[in-house]
Amino acid sequence: MVPVGQRVLARAGRGPSMGRWDQGEVEGHQGPIHRVSTSFGVYWCEIDDLLPESQRRLDLLLKGTPVWALWLDGRWYPGTVSGIEGPLRQINFDDGDRMWMEARNLVVMVIQSSAPHVGQSVLAPRWNGQYEPAVVELAEGERYRVTFQDGDEAWFGAEDLKTLPPNPLQDHAG
Repeated sequence: MVPVGQRVLARAGRGPSMGRWDQGEVEGHQGPIHRVSTSFGVYWCEIDDLLPESQRRLDLLLKGTPVWALWLDGRWYPGTVSGIEGPLRQINFDDGDRMWMEARNLVVMVIQSSAPHVGQSVLAPRWNGQYEPAVVELAEGERYRVTFQDGDEAWFGAEDLKTLPPNPLQDHAG
């Protein structure tokens, strides 16, 4: 149980349309379910849909640490801690963006990945050289067809793709 009054990151539910996480505070409980107030409303959340603030997490967010960071769209993206100012961490996102963030919006990335595989999230270069999120749709030998978020498709060698470990903050159950 997360105690009443604890600040958390919370998602309202699970499934393809429930990927957004928001800052909030636990207001109460009904059995094992937590009542959480966010700027978008009040939600009832299971423990797996809450990420409480943690001093231990803050202590682990050192320069060079790979992280999952909560972006402005309420979704988690990979990056690396590049600067520290008190409770703030500067994040260099894997797609080239950079932003100062509160440590409570960061989670240490624990699992490292290897070669791409079908269904895996990757960062792939676009025509302008910027890396963008994509999903591996097909593998043929050392070549991989990826689909970008806008629906565009392209083929790449493994050396051109940045593989990402599974995102523990995304619902994979479908």
